[in-house]
Amino acid sequence: MTITYEKGLQTPRLQGLTTAEANENRHKHSSNILTPPERDSWWKLYLEKYEDPIIRILVVAAVISIAIGVINGQYIEGIGIIVAILLATTVAFINEYKANQEFDILNQVNNETPVKVVRNGKFTTVPKKDIVVGDIVWLETGDEIPADGQILNSVSLQVNEASLTGESKPVAKFASTENNEFETAYTPSIVLRGTT
Repeated sequence: MTITYEKGLQTPRLQGLTTAEANENRHKHSSNILTPPERDSWWKLYLEKYEDPIIRILVVAAVISIAIGVINGQYIEGIGIIVAILLATTVAFINEYKANQEFDILNQVNNETPVKVVRNGKFTTVPKKDIVVGDIVWLETGDEIPADGQILNSVSLQVNEASLTGESKPVAKFASTENNEFETAYTPSIVLRGTT
């Protein structure tokens, strides 16, 4: 990243990274993609459905019903309970499995969100996943912050950090901290991914 000062001006003119520098940083530091947590296999997810206390009670009821049914010659109720248990757990498993797949698709789409950056001395847009260390990102009202970063310049910047701190009020952010004492959870000169 190059920061140059134009003759007679006190504010820097930000050049951003060159395409080569961006590719080098991507190779060195990787892409701007959060590694998804490792998922359990499908059979583990299915077996977890049997850990529900109501399902366990129904299994005990089915065993008792079948045991009594064998003695009396009427075990159809126990079989009916087992069929109900299998249906309930299978439907719950299928719903959770589909929800996980849809969540993965949403995360992939979110990684493609266009973000304004300065590259090669010009404003351009790149997918969120292509932001690299050293990029200069241009944020506007309502934008989600695509990566952790240091503020270089701001005008009345306020960031909603509720997803991290739970605070409902936006926090004022600015480029430098002349005073190291501040009343916020995070340093006022940095922004964090996932906040708006």
